[in-house]
Parts: sequence; structure tokens; C-alpha cells
Amino acid sequence: MSIKELPPEFEQLLNRLLSSEDGEFSAEEFTAFENYLATQPQAMQHYFEYIDIDSGIQPDMLERLKELENQSIEKAVSSPLIREPQVSRDVSPERLPAFINYALVAAASMLIFLLAEWMTTGDFLWERAPNAITETIRAELPYVATLTRATDCVWGGNSRPEFSGQRLLTEDLVLEQGVAEFRFDSGTRLIIEGPTKIKLVTGCCAHLDYGSMVLVGYEPTPEFTLITPLLTLHDIGTEYGARIDKDGEVDLHVFEGAVRVDANHKNEQFAESIIIQAGHAKRLKDNKVDDIPLSPERFKREVPGEEKDSLALQQELLAYDSFHPAVIKAQETAAAWQNAGTGWKNPWTTEKNSGEPAAGQSHPRKSLARTKLATNQLGLIELSKGEIACRALEKPIRMDTNSIYYLSFYMQKLNSGPNVADQQFGNLSLQTSKVLAHSRKILFGMSSEGYATLQADMQIVEEAPPLRTGETYFIVAKIVASKNAPDQVFMRALSETETIPDREPPVWTCVTTPFHDSNTWDLVRLHVGNKGDYLFDELRIGTTWASVVNPDPPRLER
Repeated sequence: MSIKELPPEFEQLLNRLLSSEDGEFSAEEFTAFENYLATQPQAMQHYFEYIDIDSGIQPDMLERLKELENQSIEKAVSSPLIREPQVSRDVSPERLPAFINYALVAAASMLIFLLAEWMTTGDFLWERAPNAITETIRAELPYVATLTRATDCVWGGNSRPEFSGQRLLTEDLVLEQGVAEFRFDSGTRLIIEGPTKIKLVTGCCAHLDYGSMVLVGYEPTPEFTLITPLLTLHDIGTEYGARIDKDGEVDLHVFEGAVRVDANHKNEQFAESIIIQAGHAKRLKDNKVDDIPLSPERFKREVPGEEKDSLALQQELLAYDSFHPAVIKAQETAAAWQNAGTGWKNPWTTEKNSGEPAAGQSHPRKSLARTKLATNQLGLIELSKGEIACRALEKPIRMDTNSIYYLSFYMQKLNSGPNVADQQFGNLSLQTSKVLAHSRKILFGMSSEGYATLQADMQIVEEAPPLRTGETYFIVAKIVASKNAPDQVFMRALSETETIPDREPPVWTCVTTPFHDSNTWDLVRLHVGNKGDYLFDELRIGTTWASVVNPDPPRLER
């Protein structure tokens, strides 16, 4: 079971545990929550990512780990869940039951994590080199969001995003200046303006220490929780802005929907939840709620940006092929299309390391593109009956670096045989010229049954309903490459009636789970089944979304 497959009730219990006041988290709820931790390892992993948030027991992680090591060795055989909680002096008696529950679960999480670490590696985290600790922790953290846009950003702290489109882990982020937008995996968007310190916790939760932000809710998304030093904000179909001072004071401006405000366990003076409706603004601190003027102009509600010129797009486009032959013969289907385009080392061949030209048919006056193209950009190819076309990239896709790659192409299945499961697939894959012990590739296309198909790291993701024969689809993909964190691949199949978005979509057709890959993909391979018949057109590989979806991309110079 993956984290995404955990029951939604677990996420709800976890959010309530973090922000509930005394008496709100009942004994029955605690028993249910404890059962999730005891029976589902992914639930324990998910919870461990939370335990340093407002737990009251976080100041010295290293000392806490050493203490828990000694106790885990002594109590591992008997009962690792039994531990006398250490109660902070500033916890009031009336808050004690909820705090004890929280401390017990946190201690249990740490003990089980440490025991598993000791049993599998023979040592504990603090016994390793600092770099090894960082890489180990990062490798186990989940992706929760994407940095979709950033303008004039200066990042501080240990985790510094490098580029738009980057996937983001459960980590602290410090934006010293500039404006950045995150899209959480739940669909919620968050725009922050420096100076701001934030921790992206899950797809439905973030912890904001201080700064300025705007949250834009996403209709299908579960309630998004924003935890501030003293208060917790829950969106209710919302767009709202908030400024949080370092002392915990919150200026909350609700533009649409409503926001429910609860106290954190550190704030004992905020007596009960309140709901602030659209068109109102409040200043919140301790037990005070004061009206203030609604001021949308105080917030960056979108990330400012400029349209990229042709030179910028040219630099971001790594490879392009319109499949237009240099010379159109009298028999047009026989025109030599194999050497068109730019960004390639060699012509299209029948296989890698082969000198034989690929055997597909040329259609030099046709195009699958949605927009009108110049004469020298027309052209598409037809592959059928098991035909293959393979070509090497001048600039390969490297999975051992921190990079984002985008890929797009048009495809159309021309006909379907009587047996839909009989070798009627068509696809494009990224492969390596090196000989691997186990075959690996990243593949995008259409299965014999007609389903949109994505393959990566031995994962096969197929999504219904089937794509239609005779209809053109624009396939666009995103490849997340990371040096010390998981990799991930996304694919969207857009039909002829769907608008191609000018920025990354919140929803993808197929998505892999995170995996680790250090290969260099330097080959592009087109392949159709023995009974397949497909058209391919307008292939682009670039480093930004705009470079592969722009309707009239610049031609690269050789």
C-alpha cells in the first residue's frame, strides 16, 4: 500500500490530532488512529513526517534520538509503545490528556522507526556522516507539491528549489525575496511572497512559520490545513490571503468561500472555532479577533511573469522533429524523412546502433498539429506492422542530475483490427544506448486495447476510457530527474477538443509513483505492434512546459 492509498479517515484523524484542543480528540479516535499506525507501515511513515510539527518535543532532535535508542534496546522485546511521556513545563493541566496522547504516539513512531533503522542498517542516523544522513532522509521523503512558477526568487535555508516545474519534498523552504507558486498534489495552489518560511507537509497540509501567502482552493480537494504558530486555518471552497508575523499574529483576508479558524495546542486562549466569510478580514492573535479592512491589493494573487521570446524558447528546446523531408519525391510516401529536425546525432534508423534507415512512410503535405504550419514544417510519418524508428539525442535526458524535462508529440491510431488485444499498440519510448543488466525505458503511448499508457521503472500505468481510433491525441509528458531524491514521470493525453494549457495542468492522465533512476536516456524510439498502424508528428523535447506546447516553436539551429 502506498501513502496515496491510505484511507482518507487516517488523514482526517492525523489533522485533528495536530490541531485539536483538549477533549476534541476522543479515546475512540485515538484507538482508531493507533490501530492505523500498528497495522499499516505506510501510515507510520506518513505520521513520522509530522512529528516535529508543533509537537512540543522537538528542540534537540539529536539528543532525543540518542535517548530513544537506549530505551528501544531495553524495551524492544517487551512493548515499544510503553514509554513515560516527558511533559513540557509550559503545558497546563487541562491540556495534559491531549498532550500525553500526542507525545505517546510521537514516541511510539520514533521508537518503531529507530528499531527498523537499526535492524536494517546496523546503526542509527546520528552514527552516519552528515551527508549520508541527509541523502537517506531525502530519499525516503514523499513528494507533496510542485513549484509551478517563480519570479525573482532568492531562497535561503538548506532546501533551495532550483527551477520551475521542480517536484518538492516534505521539507522546510525559506523564500527570502520574490514570489513563488506551489501546486500541491491535491490540486490546491499556494502563492507565497518573501520573506516567508513554510513547510510543505502533505498534499493537504502546510506549516507557515511567518510570511505572506495566498491560498487558492481546488474544488475536488479535501479541506486544506494551514498551520501557523498559534492558529490553524481550514479552507472551505476558498481563496484567501494571510500575513503571519513571527509572533504568531495573523491578518486574514477572505476573497472567496470561507475559512474556519482553530487554535493550536500552543494557544490556550483562543476558546473556540470561528468561521470567516468571503468579503471579510480579521486580525487574529491569542483570544483577540479584530475587524480590519479587506485589502486584496496587499497580496500577490498570481506570480508575475513575462512572455518568453523566441530566443528563450530556442534555448529551452533540446530536440525537434516535424518529419518533413528535405526533398519531396513524386511518390511522396517514399520521401526521405529520416534526417529531418534538429537536436539529433543521427537519422532515424531501424534500431539502435543500426545504420539502416527506418522504414516508415512519409506524408510530407499532411500534419496532425492543431495550428497552421509553414510549408517546411508540414509532414508526418506512418509506422505500421511492427515498424521501429530509433534516433540518438545530442543532449540526452539524464536522471542522475536535478533536472526537469518535457516531451510532446501527436499520435493517431488509423484503424483497429477485430481482436483489440492483438499487437495493436503504438508508443514513443526513451532508451539508453548502453547495455543494461535489466531492460529499462520510459514509454508513452497507447496500448493494444487503446488505453493511455505510461511505463517507467518497471511500472505500467494504464488509464481508461480507451483512446479512440481515428482521433488525434497530443501527448505531453514531464520527467522529474533528481540526484538525491526520487524521480517521477507524468503524462497527459489531450484529445482534439481539449485546449492545450499554457501551464502545467493540475491533473495528469497517468502518473508513476516515485522511483530511483540514474540512467542516461540518449535514444528516442517509435514502435508500433505487428498489427498496428499509427501516425506520429511534431516531436519536441525541452526543459520547460512552454518549449514543448508552444503552437509555433522556433526552429533550432544546427
